[in-house]
Amino acid sequence: MTVLWRKGDVGTFGAGPFSSDGALDFLEELAERPPEQHVDVLRHMLTYVLANRSLLWREFFPDQVVAAAALVAAALPAGEHLQHRLAELSDEADLELLPASASDLAAPALEALLFVAGPDGPWHQGWTTEANRHDAQRTTDDLVAILRAAI
Repeated sequence: MTVLWRKGDVGTFGAGPFSSDGALDFLEELAERPPEQHVDVLRHMLTYVLANRSLLWREFFPDQVVAAAALVAAALPAGEHLQHRLAELSDEADLELLPASASDLAAPALEALLFVAGPDGPWHQGWTTEANRHDAQRTTDDLVAILRAAI
C-alpha cells in the first residue's frame, strides 16, 4: 500500500483538489482496491452523491467529491497537471490513472462537483483567507473546464 500522506498530519484542508485529509483518505481507500475496480468505485460514489444530496456532511464531504471529480479530470486530455499532482502524492504511483474509457464519468463528475463546489456551494464556505477562497475558486473553475470539455 502506498502512503499518500503521513499519519501524523492532521487537520489539513487546502484549496487544491487533493489538499485535504478527506481527499487524501479517499485516494488512499481507492488505491487499496485493485485498479480494475477504480472506475466502478468512482461511478458508484458519484451516483450516490447525486442520488443522496441530503446526506452531504453525514455520508460524504465536499472535499471527497472534489477529489473524485479531479481524479476523473486527471484522466482527460486537459488534466495532465492533475496527473502530475497525483504522482507527487505517491512515490510508487499505486493509484493508477483511469483509462480513457472512463470519460463517461465526466458528466456525473461535473454534476457532483457543481453540487458541492458550484457558486456558493459548501466547498466554498468557511475559507479563512481571501487568498484561500480565490484558490478554491480557481480549483473549481479548472475542474469544471476540463470536465465540460469532455462532455
